[in-house]
Amino acid sequence: AAAWLWLAAALGAVWPPRSSLVQGRRLICWQAVLQCQGEPECSYAYNQYAEACAPVLLQQQPPAAGGGDGPAGTAGAAASSRRRCPSHCIAALIQLNHTRRGPALEDCDCAQDENCRATKRAIEPCLPRTSSPAGGGPGGPGSGGPGVMGCTEARRRCDWDSRCSLALNRYMTYCGKLFNGLRCTPECRAVIEDMLAVPKAVLLNDCVCDGLERPICESVKENMARLCFGADMGGNGAGSSGGSDGGLEEYYDEDYEEEPSQKGRDDAEDNAGAEPGFPVQADSGGRPAVAAGALLASSILLLLLLRL
Repeated sequence: AAAWLWLAAALGAVWPPRSSLVQGRRLICWQAVLQCQGEPECSYAYNQYAEACAPVLLQQQPPAAGGGDGPAGTAGAAASSRRRCPSHCIAALIQLNHTRRGPALEDCDCAQDENCRATKRAIEPCLPRTSSPAGGGPGGPGSGGPGVMGCTEARRRCDWDSRCSLALNRYMTYCGKLFNGLRCTPECRAVIEDMLAVPKAVLLNDCVCDGLERPICESVKENMARLCFGADMGGNGAGSSGGSDGGLEEYYDEDYEEEPSQKGRDDAEDNAGAEPGFPVQADSGGRPAVAAGALLASSILLLLLLRL
């Protein structure tokens, strides 16, 4: 009970002073919390979200005087978007959004409660958006969230555009090693630079990773910055929601050097236009060209990226 009271307060679950309980068709946030509490699945998912996202919620800045619409509110939203968003927080939000009452928590109206608005600003970078938010962000008016397009929507728009679709197909063909986090070939780098000249493809560069594929999307974007352009994004680059639990240095060895024989085979594979990300046959010593884990990761990634 105490946990629910704390969470209700954090989401602005206070009785609005002499005002309607519903702003148009959107619930006031305290109503949304109570309705979620009445649904067992939503109640459980909300408790999981509160525990997983506690570090993000505790980092929220106190509301600036005069509301969140001035320069101070904008700066706070920008600082919020740069914070790290734990992967288990993202997963908990996705699970909450799959319950019957969960989506109302994201779309609820804070009314005049500044604590509620500050909480929405803090959690906004973690929301699994699939389209460009309307009305001031996923939290609606007053949420303080930036109007950034999600990568799921950007991918759909690219598929509808013939130039962008062709550029994306070339990217999938020539950037297989990038997906595996191995290296960025000159051919892949040239394809990426060509894509930046296609208006709809620029959306893919600037979009925010969202939906169930968000962790993989962020990994590919960070690989591109690190391997193709020599940049250490640190979780703050285009399309990043602030990164997940660990930096890339936990997963990749910067000092790794490929064996000469393997490097030659990889170059030949890239230049021949073979399917990206898949290993060649084992060499004469019986050693696999690429680890089985890399093959599995690449296969899953390609299936997700090619899915409509």
